[in-house]
This record gives sequence, structure tokens and C-alpha cells, in this order.
Amino acid sequence: MFEINFNGQEILDYYKNERKAYKDGEYDFTFENRFLIYHSVLCHELHYLALDTTTGLSSEVTRRKLSNPIKRSEYKGLTPLILSAIRYTGVSRAYNPIADDPLQVIDSIFRVILAEHGYAIREEQIRLSKNIYKGLCGKLVSICEAEVGTGKTLAYLVAALVAKNANANFDFCKPITITTSSIELQRALVEKEIPSLSAMLMKYNLIKKPLSVVIRKGKEHYFCKKRYEDLVANLKQHPEKHQQILEMFAVEDFANRAFDLDSYNIGGRLKGKICVKGSCQKCKYIQECRYHNYLASTCAKEDLDFQVVNHNMYLASIKVKDLTGGKVIRHSDIVIIDEAHKFKDSAEDMFGTELTLHHFERYLNVVKTLRSKGFSPEQYKNLMDNVRLTAEGLFSRLNGYLNTNDLDEDRGTLIELSRDDVGALSALALLIRTIEGNRVRTDGEYKNVGKDLLSALEVFHRQNNINVWVDIDENGVLTLCCAPKNVGQILHDKVWNCGSSFVLTSGTMSDGTDFSFFMKENGIDRIRKELVFTSTTPSPFDYKRNTRLYIPDDMLHPDNDSKKYVKRLSERICDIVDATNGHTAILFTSYKVLSSVYELTRERLAKYDVICMTRSNKTAISEFKRSKNGVLFASGSMWEGVDCIGDSLSSVIIVRAPFPMRSATLEQKKNDIDHVPTFIQTFAVPEMLIKLRQGVGRLIRSENDTGLVSILDCRVAEDGKYQDKVMTVLAKYPKVETLDEVKGFFKAVKPKEYFKN
Repeated sequence: MFEINFNGQEILDYYKNERKAYKDGEYDFTFENRFLIYHSVLCHELHYLALDTTTGLSSEVTRRKLSNPIKRSEYKGLTPLILSAIRYTGVSRAYNPIADDPLQVIDSIFRVILAEHGYAIREEQIRLSKNIYKGLCGKLVSICEAEVGTGKTLAYLVAALVAKNANANFDFCKPITITTSSIELQRALVEKEIPSLSAMLMKYNLIKKPLSVVIRKGKEHYFCKKRYEDLVANLKQHPEKHQQILEMFAVEDFANRAFDLDSYNIGGRLKGKICVKGSCQKCKYIQECRYHNYLASTCAKEDLDFQVVNHNMYLASIKVKDLTGGKVIRHSDIVIIDEAHKFKDSAEDMFGTELTLHHFERYLNVVKTLRSKGFSPEQYKNLMDNVRLTAEGLFSRLNGYLNTNDLDEDRGTLIELSRDDVGALSALALLIRTIEGNRVRTDGEYKNVGKDLLSALEVFHRQNNINVWVDIDENGVLTLCCAPKNVGQILHDKVWNCGSSFVLTSGTMSDGTDFSFFMKENGIDRIRKELVFTSTTPSPFDYKRNTRLYIPDDMLHPDNDSKKYVKRLSERICDIVDATNGHTAILFTSYKVLSSVYELTRERLAKYDVICMTRSNKTAISEFKRSKNGVLFASGSMWEGVDCIGDSLSSVIIVRAPFPMRSATLEQKKNDIDHVPTFIQTFAVPEMLIKLRQGVGRLIRSENDTGLVSILDCRVAEDGKYQDKVMTVLAKYPKVETLDEVKGFFKAVKPKEYFKN
């Protein structure tokens, strides 16, 4: 007879603390003095598990509905299920084929296969993977927030692969789509994560052949031999002037080897002259074109497992209705949206439009050499002159709309097009339509240049459903921009209703309490509640031991125009930097304040490697990573998506609570609500909290990282207006009151080498 006792509660608590058992696990009994039987809630079911106290590994025993837990009188009847669950073959667990018991296979992959290849067993990761699997099989839109260190990439790769193989509702011939916002993550997926997982699963015969994956990028990333030869012919007319470029082409053997232009260290301007562009149908090189052959081979591959794209390209394929037969992105039953906190911004870009004076100059440069059917050369020239003068007049007026404060804060200026502006847009459309109707048509890259420009003009002419603003970049180029007011509705109609199963994942999608703001912004709140699943997987890192939070209570109310405020800010920043011996990133929301503080502090901070990030400084972050005790004055991209693992970044100073800057979209929402307090609580505060989490998240990127977060905003200090909400979000960071405590903490957690300059 098999022995059952009830003496294992303390042992289970130990494994829970060691993160080898689910945190919410409840002890039931001990089987044969070796296996702890306990249960945990997963996706609205009770999952009963057997934890082997000899190996620390777990197996699933059975599942029950929440309303039907196993009673004590039924424990002995579980014996056959327990014996089946704890079978071993050597050091490996015996497991069924994927289709027989998918959740047990997920367990086996993480607890046995990955563990034997050096991966830590993380209960949070396993639970996340099972949540994703259940959401995919339920045809849900799953919002799975996974904080740093949870291993979300492997979690969704395993879940998606098991779901595709186990669920008859999924077409096995359709690839799993993974869309991200960064090229770095795309490369990691294609070059490392998927090939590595493939090799491990092949070893255990869970898959019969290596996993196949392609990266889908726009044609502008790929080499065009025809355009390359045209450029080389032009460069050779002045070889002494272009010697360096011609030599580089020869050394790299571009004509015979070039394919993915991202593999070469060349500038965007040069890349734009030799990339694929426009229609390729009548190109003389089409049969030998590497890009054309690549598309043909990858799209013809019926058993493709994964296709990896960026958000913009995925949305572009939807915009042009390319998903159900396009040559670039194939339709998927399973779509993983990684870095999902950026998905809405990509949608605004993709379903919006931009115009610059350069668009008109480029158009005129193209059509000036083309023959006209209905006009004399002089008439044709007059038409083009009218286009040029009208466009220049329009952009001169638009330049007058720019707000100085908007420029200082690196944001666009919301505008309403005047009658003269609308008239100019209409006149430009009429002139271009006239030219297009009378010029001799051509094939090639410029075939649709007029059509594309007319489409953009038409969007701006209809202002009812768009927000319009003007922006200017670091080179002084003025851009007229627009985005749809109802991007959430567009995502609901064009994305979430396409019949696929979706997983949205990121480290920061909630505002620290729930996902209501994220769901509303992305149109997910329009979906029936039973078709949406949400979960949060906390970071496994030890924040209590490795971090501290410092919020001084003597800061002045933020006022970018106040010299007194900037002076106090500068003094406190220097104090913190000295307390942490540099190794600091100071995150600003205003380039104006960044510049002012930098000027006031750089002499006092001269003993550190001080690096100032400006709009045009593209190397500041990489310089900081290479520094010994650097101090980075940063804004923009440093707030999210940057990893500085190790001691190089040990202190993050948030200068001001990152409330959203005034933008066209935000202004429209404010006008719709027409009640400032409601607007602040509904939009401004949730967005601030999400961005705050992103900024603070730069600090701890690995389990061994240690450091300090400082927030220099009186509104989040003791008795501050937003103190409660911020402390809820940052509850895992132990708070210190003085810089002496900060110094003591750093001495305790940092090696002696850290303090050497």
C-alpha cells in the first residue's frame, strides 16, 4: 500500500520561496514521503501537481474545475494518476506526444529539456507559457505582462509551437507570426532563440525537423542590382570624388554578394540609392534578383514555422489587405505581439500620413525629365513652378505654427489647418493631378510617386477624423503630420477581428493596477470580455535586497522656466551622483531642462565621465556603456528598451514624473472629455505610471544587478498628489530617507573596484 501523510507544508513553503513551486500553491498531502501533492489555480482551473523533493522537479497529476476541488477522501484514489505523473526514464521524465497532453509537454520542456541545457526552472515562466497556450487555443486576445527576468521569449515560443501542433483549429501550414518594435529583438529571435530551441527539441524528438524561421522586412532593406549599377555608373563619372564608396563596393563584392543591406555599415542615404524600390515586374535582372528569389522561396515554403516582422510592417500588410495572399507576410492563426506597449504608436504612424517639402521637391525632380502628352515644354514648366511655389508657401505658413515650448520639449505642435492651408493642399492636388494626367507613363520605382503624393494630400484635406500637427527634426526639416483619432477602433476592426489568436506581451502594459488604460488605447476594450485574457508575471529578481528608492521631500514644484527650480534640481542631482560614485543615468522629459542642468553641473561632475544626450547625438548610450563611472544626461530613447547590465548603470534618477507631453492625440482626448480632472485621471496618470515603470526598469536588468532609483518630483514625495499611485507601482523597491543610507547600501552591495575612478 502506498503511504500518504500530511507533514509536508513546511517543505512546500521552502520550495515556494525557492521559486520551484507556484507561489499560490496550496498543500494537500505527501505521497511515499517523497512527492508533495499540491494545487494551484491556472487559467480558471485547479491544477494538481506532484513535486519530487529529491530532484525538485514537478509533474502535473490532474486538473479540476474551481467548483470541484479534490476532497481528502479522494486522495487515495489519485494513486494511479500520481504514479503515471512521476514516471522517469533515466534522468528524463517520460512524456506524451504534444497532441496527447500539451500542458504536460510544456512542463517537460521547461523542467527537463531546458533545465538539462543550463536554464533555470522558473515557475513564473512555466505559468506564463501555459497561460499563453490556453489563450491561443481559446482564440483569445491575451494580454500577458511579463516583467524583466521572466523569460517571456521562450515562454511564448514554446506555447505557440505546442499550440500549433496540438490544436486542430490551427492550420499547420501557416507560420506563427512574431511582431516586435526593435531590430535587435528580431535578430535575436531569428539568429539565437528559435535555432537554439529547435536544437533542444530535436534532441528529445519532440519535433522531427529543425524549426524554420524567416525575418520579413520591407523591400527597402534589400539590394537592387539595377539601381546599384545605375549609381555606380554615375559615381564613375567622378571617380576621384567617390573613390571611397567605389572601393567599398569592390571589397565587399556588392554586385555578386549583396542582399540584406542591414548587414553593411552604410548610411541611410546610400542605402536608399541601392535598395529595392517600386515595381520590379519589368526589371531585366528579375530572374537573378536575390530579393525576388528570396520572396519566392520563403513564400512557397508550406511548412514555415515562424515569420518575424516589425510592428510597422505587420500593420502595413493589414492596411493594404495583404495578409491573405501577399508576397511578404503570410496570414497566421497565431500572432505574438512582443514589445506590445509600442503597438498603438506604430498604428498611429502606419494609419497616419506625413508630408514634407522634400516630397514635392522629389516629385518635381522625377517628373521634370518625363515627356508630357498634352502640354508644351513651357506650359509643363509653368505647372511644375506652380507646384514648387504653392508647396513652399504652404510650408512657410506651417513653420509659423511651431510653438517654442513644443520645440524645447521635443514634441509636435497641434494645429488646425486654416482656409489658406486647405486651399493650398487642394491646389497642389489639382496641379499634380493635371501633371499625372498628361505625362507619359513609366514603369519602375517612380511609377506611383504621383499617386502616393495625391493620396497623402487627400488625407489632409479630410480633417474630420484626424489629428494634425507640425513637427521639426534635428536637421530643421518641417513635417506636416496626421494620425487617426480613432486608432483604437481601427485596431479593433482590422486587427483583433481577423480571426487569429493574439498574444500581446511586454514588461509594461498595465499602470501598476490593471490593464484598462492599455486595453482602451488599443481598442481591446471593444472586444467581448470573455474573449480577452489578462495576466501579470512578476520579475523573479530580488528587489528587496538589491535596490533602494530615494524620493527627497524638499524638491520644488516642477517649473521648467524657474531658475530656482533648476538650481535645486542640479544640486540634488550632484549629491546623488556623488553618493553612488557616478554610474548614473539621469532621465529628463525636457531637453530644455536637460541642457540647463547639464551646464550647471558639469564642472562639479568633472571627475566622472559626463555624457550628454542631444537630439543629434546618436552614440551617447553606447559611450555610457563603455564608461567607467559615467553620468548620462538622457531623454527620449533611454526611457525604454535599453539594457545596461552590470555596474555601469547603478543609479537611475527620474527628474520629473513623466506625464505625457502635449500631443495631437492627447489634445483631442482632452477636448473630448472637456473636464480636466477627469482627463488627468483617465489618461495622463495611467500613461505617466506606465512610462515611469519603463524608466525605472532600466536599473535592474539581471538577477545580479544592484542600484538606486531616485525621483526628484515633489508630487510623488510624502503627501504629494500622486504619491500613493507611484508607491503602489514601486512597492517592491525599499525606500530610504537619506543619502547616507544610500552610501551605506552601495558599500554593502558593490565590490571595492566599483568605487575606483
